Amino acid sequence: MKFKKAIVFLLAMVLIGSSCPLGVMAEGQSMVIQSLDEVSDLDDNSNINNQIIVIYKDQARIGSLALTSQDIKGGETLSDQVDIIEVVDSADPDALVAQLSQNPNVLVAEKNSYIQTSALPNDPDISKAWQFERIGTDETWNKVNNSETVVVAVIDTGLNTLHPDIADNVVHGYDYVDGTTDMVDLSGHGTLVAGCVAAVANNGIGIAGITGAANIKVAPYRVGGGFDGDKNLDVGYICAALYDAAARPDVKVINMSFGGYMVSAALRTAVENATNAGKVLVAAAGNEGSNANYSGELAVPASYNGVISVGATDNTNKIAYFSQHNSLVDLCAPGYKVFSTNHDGTYEEASGTSFSSPITAGACAVLMAADHTMTSTQVETLLKETALDFGAAGRDDYYGYGMIQLDAAMARVTPSNPLTIDTFTVDKPTGQTLGTLLTLSAAASGGEGDYTYGFYYELNGQITTIQDYSSAATAAFTPIEAGIYTLSVQVLDGKGNTLKESIVNYVVKDKAAPAIEYRTHVQNTGWQSLVADGAVSGTVGKSLRLEAIEINTITQNYDLGVKYKTHVQNVGWQNFVADGALSGTAGKSLRLEAIAIELTGTDADLFDVYYQVHAQNVGWMGWASNGQQAGTAGFGYRLESIRIEIVPKGSTAPGSTVNPFIEK
Repeated sequence: MKFKKAIVFLLAMVLIGSSCPLGVMAEGQSMVIQSLDEVSDLDDNSNINNQIIVIYKDQARIGSLALTSQDIKGGETLSDQVDIIEVVDSADPDALVAQLSQNPNVLVAEKNSYIQTSALPNDPDISKAWQFERIGTDETWNKVNNSETVVVAVIDTGLNTLHPDIADNVVHGYDYVDGTTDMVDLSGHGTLVAGCVAAVANNGIGIAGITGAANIKVAPYRVGGGFDGDKNLDVGYICAALYDAAARPDVKVINMSFGGYMVSAALRTAVENATNAGKVLVAAAGNEGSNANYSGELAVPASYNGVISVGATDNTNKIAYFSQHNSLVDLCAPGYKVFSTNHDGTYEEASGTSFSSPITAGACAVLMAADHTMTSTQVETLLKETALDFGAAGRDDYYGYGMIQLDAAMARVTPSNPLTIDTFTVDKPTGQTLGTLLTLSAAASGGEGDYTYGFYYELNGQITTIQDYSSAATAAFTPIEAGIYTLSVQVLDGKGNTLKESIVNYVVKDKAAPAIEYRTHVQNTGWQSLVADGAVSGTVGKSLRLEAIEINTITQNYDLGVKYKTHVQNVGWQNFVADGALSGTAGKSLRLEAIAIELTGTDADLFDVYYQVHAQNVGWMGWASNGQQAGTAGFGYRLESIRIEIVPKGSTAPGSTVNPFIEK
């Protein structure tokens, strides 16, 4: 890599000297470069503006590019798929990029560039590592004891692997700057980041990382950082590190505490390769939230598909003033005055989304250590579902889905007494019609503390709350639109654990509601015309008695009938009659004093029948329903008029239900 063996140069000179006169090369002939060993190394004097990142398709190599010493003067092979080449001073790098992009052996070719770490200047004040308890890590230190090591690749400025508080949690990575497996951190940023993930727990010194006592290690990849505080990372090196980490089965999580606002097909391609390999990728959302030139912009790689973009909160759980905000921020985590390991072997505070990112990456690693079957998508979803929602309700551009809560997420993965929804039912089978009252019931067990239940349904992609979280384990609603429903309950226990259960493909049919029609026989007038659905039948203010009534339902879609009985002067309660039959008397000058009405038929349980009477000396009385008595008894008061309605079961009464019947 950085320093090639001298024997390669000597062997090349021997072959040149023995096969042709030295003057041949000087006369303008040039050979196609088959290996970057044939050109100079990249060094500190190399101009990054003249460097090109090449990502190959399949197993292609530099020899397939038809480049000669007239095109390039240096380069490095970083991995099986990634090279960096440096064009000669007289060449146009943009033109060569365009040429290489057309080569069928090239996946991506673009000019190399720097991207910066997402840390702010260090704060000199030292404080405790508050960031860990804030996300519930104090509850998870010793809860995971995985035998198979989970590795977090930290692509950054390297690592002080001799730091006493992190040395035991390091596995091999690679230093692309110096081309060696020996690791240094001249900048300091990488050691701060790695300490957030895996500072050793229970060793009696310093701090502990997010991962606690779990068997989780960091693999450092040095891709920049040439001096103390240097923030520049080489995009070409980053791409090579991403390809290497993606190919390692022990690496489950990749942390990227850097970001920029450029377009980079190479970086995007390398990220996509890692996501396709099933890795969890976590990146800093950026520190330009208060910068007028970049505020609200999409930083990369955080904003790429498959990457968890993490913003920073401060020690008051507010979004940090510097934290970038945009439509692709997923989560937030502590990132202000975070206390971590320093590259000089001590500890220091630092601020930036650079530290929110590894805290989140470490949380992802803990979840995968607790359950090795979890996929990257499942891990991300779990963190979002258990995050502590700040800012605007639901996801917003500052906090994303909220601040990660590792203890709540862990409770969903390995609870000692897991929260369970034992039953979730609806009281009527699918295929009900509009106007049907549905009652949902749930029962939970396990978890911790008291339960609260939230009920809702989804129809046509729209979610509607039936009943917000409460201790009530049942909820009722009447569908007002036909369609295929998903009925759901979400249970929350006293510890914040949540669980959801759904009934899918619940069909509600659209059918016309039934009507009810009726007519009354009035003193001195006789039978009145038929009226329906709440209209008044009889008289008011004329002192005329009702003497008889006929009632019937009108429906073509329901099995629904009606029965009714009346209380008649000097007779008392008569027997029930049904479906249009006369109840009362005619031609006997006897008044009706009270009435009771009920619905019949197999669909009777879908509706309520309400009725209200106007009684002598009383006026309009309260609404009665479903067989209740309405009117008076023992007073000798006549009924003077009535109105009747049918409504879907469980609907609000048409009016007051106070005193529908009085008796002496």
